Amino acid sequence: MAAQQREFAVRRERLALRAHIPPTASPPIEIDLGNFVGLQVDTTLWVSATPLLATESRTSALAGVLAWQARNQRTSGAVTHIKICDATTPGFTARRASYFSLSIEVLDTRNGGGTTATPAPHEPVVPAHPEHLALAEMFRNAGAEVVVEHGVVAGEVAGLEVARVIDEQEVPRVRIGVGTHDREMFKMLHGDAATGDQLRGVVQTVLQHRRPGAPTHPLNLLAVERAMRSQAIASPETIGLQTLQVAEPPVARKNLKDAEPCCAVGTDHSGAAVVVVFMAGIDLDVVPFAADARDRLSPLSRLIIAAAQRNIVPLQTRVAELLTQPAQFVSA
Repeated sequence: MAAQQREFAVRRERLALRAHIPPTASPPIEIDLGNFVGLQVDTTLWVSATPLLATESRTSALAGVLAWQARNQRTSGAVTHIKICDATTPGFTARRASYFSLSIEVLDTRNGGGTTATPAPHEPVVPAHPEHLALAEMFRNAGAEVVVEHGVVAGEVAGLEVARVIDEQEVPRVRIGVGTHDREMFKMLHGDAATGDQLRGVVQTVLQHRRPGAPTHPLNLLAVERAMRSQAIASPETIGLQTLQVAEPPVARKNLKDAEPCCAVGTDHSGAAVVVVFMAGIDLDVVPFAADARDRLSPLSRLIIAAAQRNIVPLQTRVAELLTQPAQFVSA
């Protein structure tokens, strides 16, 4: 059944692409882009940004195209222009495409259109509410790190969120737990009002499992990239920097369960500004994500992508070489 659904989606997206290709063009050549459909027509690669399988949509069409180009650039000299047909977030895709030296045009195909998309501006900075920041003192007293991203005030232990301030009936409250369901369960078991002693106990438990060298446990399999960031902030010299502090990502993360890159800003030993993006696993979207983070946080800064050495693969470094402003991978 899954194979049939995928084949149906392939045919659907090929037809959608053909609707935008000029009728006088040469017959298209089908290009395999994994979860996305591509057609090469003369020197142009046409790509649908709609994933064939929604369950495998973690990698974006832009990342798929960049990986394909980096893998084939020595043998695919006929492709000089890329057109991405995006019916969901064309402005967002156009913004991330603009960081690369390739000739990439994003078409806004919402409602059947086909106009060139304008890069969308970054989301405005959302300051945390003063009442939320005041409650965060409980996090510090319990031994958690206070992290503020996109207006959300949270407490993290070695990169894992264990509490956050949320509004309930317009009243800010501290809720303890890893994720929404865990917070609700903690509330059911321990009552409506979270206490500092309760949070301190959670912090101590999590610390036991998040310390370097701890045996594998569900609590140290989550937010690995944020654990790396926490360690690097404590010892920035381990990645060749002088200072480092938390910075919010270009877009808010969707949930705590899935690995998503996280950001920091700092200075190197010459005093130059640096943006650092931390990555867990092998993530084809990390280079466009990192370029987007630099553009939002500090456009002229040096860009570092930090990851475990085993997760720095040649394909990703070749994608980074396609940026108009360079990026450097370092082992963390």
